[in-house]
Amino acid sequence: MTRREVITRGAAALRARCGDLVRTDVITQGASALRLRRDDLTRVVRVLVGCVVCLVCAAVIVSVPGWAATHALLGIHQAPTASTTSPALSVDQAKKILARAFTAAYLGESSTGPAAQAQLRTAYTNEGLRGANGRVRLASVQPAAATSPLLAPDPKLLAVSRGFGFPRFIVAQTVPSDGGLPVLHLLVSPDVATPYRITMSVEMVPPATVELFDPLSKGSPLVTDGTGLAVAPATLLSRYAAQMVFPAKAVLKAPFDADSFSGQVRAGAAGVAAAVASQATFTQVHTVVPSSVYGVRQAGGGALVFGVLVRTDSFAVKADQNVSTVGNKAFVLLTGKKLITKAASITTLEFVTFAVPRSTGQATLVAAREQIVAGSGS
Repeated sequence: MTRREVITRGAAALRARCGDLVRTDVITQGASALRLRRDDLTRVVRVLVGCVVCLVCAAVIVSVPGWAATHALLGIHQAPTASTTSPALSVDQAKKILARAFTAAYLGESSTGPAAQAQLRTAYTNEGLRGANGRVRLASVQPAAATSPLLAPDPKLLAVSRGFGFPRFIVAQTVPSDGGLPVLHLLVSPDVATPYRITMSVEMVPPATVELFDPLSKGSPLVTDGTGLAVAPATLLSRYAAQMVFPAKAVLKAPFDADSFSGQVRAGAAGVAAAVASQATFTQVHTVVPSSVYGVRQAGGGALVFGVLVRTDSFAVKADQNVSTVGNKAFVLLTGKKLITKAASITTLEFVTFAVPRSTGQATLVAAREQIVAGSGS
């Protein structure tokens, strides 16, 4: 060994020894400051270093878009894009939902007790449930159809939602076997946790018909505003409610054709006002339930619009007068009062469906039903 080699190896050994001494001194001093044993501090440092290395590696992997295999290994995926061109339900699925809802509705309306109430809650929702409860409660004083439309042997599926957003809907039609008027049904699922339930079942107004929807294999889009329509759904219902108020008020040119249902409501209000004129002042207002308005786009570009109005009949009894309500069996059953001396009110739900044309023209009433649901008097 040459002199140079001896000197070089000696220097290297000296540096290594000094480094070990420095590391040893640092670790020893750190352990003393933290009141830990030297071996315990060494293990803590090693764990921390390992964690930092893992975090850095994961960050690098996620940030490199080309490492698709590594992304899949870690379970990292982009959220799937929601489909807007496919139906939310197959035909078989929709028919099973209709069968479930109609069966529960019939059982709930044809029996009594807690079990019947549970069936109604399974079948109906919102104003649909409120109307069904009113119908059951007043069954003894209101005429009923000879054959329930809920027992129609072959419900016709007209439309299902397009896409997988919410709310979702089903539009169906039944025709009673006794030859009664066809009935339109709207079922809605507001969110992923809530099943489809009936929001309204409405008898069609002769000679109205329903235009075709897009094929069931594609689904039908929900109308969110008035784009492409002669009138926006919310505006239509609001204007319709305004023109039925009593006493009548001047309204702008109506965006809908005259119909028999609103004519009967206005004529009925005038008749009641005349009958009680000497004992009480009668008024009537109609208010749209905002959450009840649904528009479904049809194949020709128009839309079928569903909505519910709340009609409130109010009686303000004049001084030293009273009004006999014996003739109004529904009011007596709801309130237990056969005579009012101060005031009274009757609440009725009005379920309506309109056909709204594309771009221009007048909307036409397709279906309508009313149901008394509440009353009060003093």
